[in-house]
This record gives sequence, structure tokens and C-alpha cells, in this order.
Amino acid sequence: MKVRFTVSAADLDVARGDLLAVLLDEKLEYAVTKRCRLRPEAEKWLKAAEDKKLLDHMYTAGEGVKFGTVAFLALPLEAFQEPEDQVRTAAAKALDYARNRNLRKVAFVLETKAGAGLAAQIVDAAVFGLYEFTEYRKSRYQFAEMQVELLVPKDTVAAVRRTVKERQAVVEAANDARTLVNITGSELPPERIAAAAKKVAAKHKLQFTLLRKADLEREKFTGILNVGAGSANPPVMFALKHSGGKGAAIDLALVGKGVTFDTGGISLKPWDKMWEMKGDMAGAAAVIGVMQALAALGVKKNIVGIVPAAENRPDAKAYLPGDVLRYRNGVTVEIHSTDAEGRLILADGLIWAQEKFKAKTVIDIATLTGACVRALGMDITGVMGNDAKLVQSLISAGARSGEKMWELPLPVEYKEMLLSTVADIKNVGGALAGASTAGLFLQRFINDGVKWAHLDIAGTFETDKRKRYFLGAGGTGVMVRTLVELARTLN
Repeated sequence: MKVRFTVSAADLDVARGDLLAVLLDEKLEYAVTKRCRLRPEAEKWLKAAEDKKLLDHMYTAGEGVKFGTVAFLALPLEAFQEPEDQVRTAAAKALDYARNRNLRKVAFVLETKAGAGLAAQIVDAAVFGLYEFTEYRKSRYQFAEMQVELLVPKDTVAAVRRTVKERQAVVEAANDARTLVNITGSELPPERIAAAAKKVAAKHKLQFTLLRKADLEREKFTGILNVGAGSANPPVMFALKHSGGKGAAIDLALVGKGVTFDTGGISLKPWDKMWEMKGDMAGAAAVIGVMQALAALGVKKNIVGIVPAAENRPDAKAYLPGDVLRYRNGVTVEIHSTDAEGRLILADGLIWAQEKFKAKTVIDIATLTGACVRALGMDITGVMGNDAKLVQSLISAGARSGEKMWELPLPVEYKEMLLSTVADIKNVGGALAGASTAGLFLQRFINDGVKWAHLDIAGTFETDKRKRYFLGAGGTGVMVRTLVELARTLN
């Protein structure tokens, strides 16, 4: 569902619509001033929430205002969430209430400057919460667009309009990443994800570079060629370049894992939940979304997004456990599992980022390890890297964007777990510390002097049920908001 935002000065004498939403924070500092006509009722419902007598949000007749319904949204009732996520979830719940009742205009009264500061969170709630994937079924709703109005102090209107416009561009890019993740693997093989990225490049004036199979063979990108060898759909690698900064130097390179479907190859996965592997290209989707948003925002940095894309299938031509791959940088890798394929194609992407684009700061994003899921669960992205400042900048950008991360170690002692008896390294390190050994594998392909971080989104790239701020089942678009925020603030 599309969302059309308006921002107006808070004046309940003229504001009108179907539903008026009032956010009840613990001190009523967000929505209503002490002079507001809704203040007495807001105080009553906040007290009921504090006394646990209000078990859900209250929807009541809009008496005294030109709205059919008023929603009093008690933020403290949203247990086990960060304060900003309480805002997102409460706002999304009001919007969902309206959508289910065919109410097409929802306004949020934010009479205070603290309330005006919630604009980005309400945009998140609306654009994420009202998203619906309808590629394979009809919409469940009777209309395709909702109007969301923010009623803010008069002297903040211009600033809030800028915030809303910028945030909407970012979250819509994250939704486009969600859509890519939700499309079936049969309909999005490597060349089609490249075509989707090319469309983004053309629309947003990004430079697009594509390496097809013959190019990959000529350039000796062995990881992606071997992972894709068992598929009838040839592998590709492509780059999207945003030239917004001064000079030619690349400020940041992003490398996204693009395994468009992962059967595990010869090391075949169990059938249970294999269908989720259509989303093994969520890192690639995130990179495409980030580049789209950076171009839309006109970020004044030079940034390249790289996607190695392959389909991992078992076939007579598939690569085998025990094979040794020789990368173009000279590193040899013994294959112990063809299901540890993501790191193999990411290595090629990392090499390309450093050789062709001369990037000195590189971040890769990948649905990489079940070990990260077991360690951090489904809501926290694992991050590791060779530069403490870069890692902390990512964590901070995530905190500002509503995406949680936790740093995992890269212990030098664990490098021994990757040693091979026939090659420089092997592609798995055993049953223990799988997230860290995967990170150490990738680090082997980072040149001296290059700042690098790795984001493991294996747990956070999708959800199988509606979760906080009504983020529906399917792809989550994770890391788009964080990486845009990082790119905009990168020194």
C-alpha cells in the first residue's frame, strides 16, 4: 500500500480526517500540550495504562475534533521494546486499525517539539507497516493508498517535511529490498537480479557495470564460477556506483551476497525450510536498496555497491567437496562444504572492490551463518571487522536507525580452525564459532590498510510472522536504513 504524507501546523480546529492518533508517552511530552482539548482524556488513558487497567490501545469517538475516531496509544504497554520501537509499533497499530476499517486518512497529533522529533519513526511505521507483497495474490484491502498527516508545531513544519521526505525515500528503498527477497528463486536467477539492479541504476542515474560468465572466467573470479557451476542460470557480478563526492576516490564499497537460491549444492540442505533460501540474496537486495536511497537523497559521497550473484545447485557440473579453488589474489581454498558458498562468492566481490574500485573502506552484508542466528537470535545482526571505529560507527548508525547489532570477535587463535592440509585455508572451520570463523575467512581477502566490516544478517533478513511495528512476514529490508545512515555520516 502506498503512503502519501502531509505535514501541517497542529490546529485541531481545522484538522480533519478519519482517525486521529495520540501517543501517550509516560509524561505526555510527545502528543499534546497542557492547553490541548484532548489533554484530560489523554491523562485518563495514560493513568489507566499505568495502572494496567488499559490492556490495549483505546479507540473512541472523536468528540470535539473533526475526526471520526481518536486513538489513544499507550507506549508503555508495548513491552520488551526500545522507546523508538514503541513509537513505531503503536503508530503502525493505529494505521493497521484504520486500514482494516477502510479509513483512508490518519493524522498524528504531535503538538510538542519532542513529538515533532518522532517524524522518522512514524514514517517507518507507515511505510514498513502498510507494506504488502502482492506479487502472487490480490491485496487484502479495498484501497491502495493511505494519507498520513503529521500535525506539528508551526515552527517545525519545514524541518519535519524534510525529514519525512528523506526518511520515506530510505524506507521505500528498504521495502524494495523486501520485495526482491520475497520473489521466488525461480523468478529471480542471477541475470534477473542484475536486470533489476540495472533498472534502479537507470532510474537514479547510477553507473552500472556487469560481468557475465565469460567476463568472470577471463578475470578468474573462481569462487562465483564454482558456486554457480551446477546451475543452468549462469553467475554474474555487477556494480552500482554513486558519484556524489569530490574527486574519484571511493569513500565506501558495499558487497552484498547474492545467492539467488541455495540448495546447498552437493552438500545438499535438508528439505525442511529450504524454501527460505530464496532469500539468500538478502545482502544483495540490501546493497541495491542502499544505492537507490543514496542516489535519491543526493548523498555527497562516492559509493559503490557490488553484488556477486550465483545460484547454488547440485548438478553433474557442480563443484565438489575436496576441490581446491585458486583465487585471483593467489589464495587457495579447499572446499569442505559446498553449502558454505556465500563466503566463496563474497571473496570475489571483496577482491573486485579493492582491485577495480580501489576502496579503502569495505563492508560486506550476507545471510552467512546459522551460528550467528544461534548466537544472536532473529532480531540482532552480527557485526565484526578489523577497524574498531568502523564497527562502532555501524552499531551507532544501527541504533539511530532502529536496527540492532552486536559485535562478534575475530580471534586470531581461531584462524587455526581454517587451516587446510592441501591449501592455504578451507571454507569451513568446524562446528564451533562458525560466525567468527566465517568472518576470519572473509578477512583473508582484505588487503593491508583497508578498513573492513562484515554484517551477518542470517537471522534478521526475514521474519515468519508479524513482529514489532507490524513488519509483516517475509523479507525485512534489514541494513538498508543503517547503511544509508552510515554513508551519510561517514568521515
